[in-house]
Amino acid sequence: MKDPTLTMPAYRRNHYQDPKFQQQYMCLGHKISTLRTSMGISQRQLADVVGISRSYLSKLECGYGISGVSIEVVFKIAYCLNVSTSQLLHLRTQDYKSCNRHLSKHYERVEFFRLAHQRFLELKKRL
Repeated sequence: MKDPTLTMPAYRRNHYQDPKFQQQYMCLGHKISTLRTSMGISQRQLADVVGISRSYLSKLECGYGISGVSIEVVFKIAYCLNVSTSQLLHLRTQDYKSCNRHLSKHYERVEFFRLAHQRFLELKKRL
C-alpha cells in the first residue's frame, strides 16, 4: 500500500499521532458515517447513546481527531450500529475506494468554495 500521507492535502497531515494511519482513520470515520446514515440515525442520537459529544462524533466521522479514540467508544458505536467490532474495524479495498471517492468530492467542493471566495474578494476590491 502506498504511503497515504503522500495523497492527502497538507492541511490534514499534522493532526494524527502517527500519520501513516491517516487514511485508515478517515476511512473508518466514513464507514461509521455511512452505517449511521443508512440506519436513519442522526449524529446527535448516536452520540447521546454512545456517551460522547456530537462534535466529537463529527470529528470521528471526518477522520479528523480520531487518533486515540478509546476502544470502549468503538465497541459502543459498533453495538449501536448493529455490527460487530471486527466488522466495523475491518476496512476492505471497497471501503478505501468509497472513502477516496467521498474525499475527492469533498476536496472538490472545498476548492470550489475557496476559488469562489477568492473571486468574490477580487470583485470586492474593484468596487
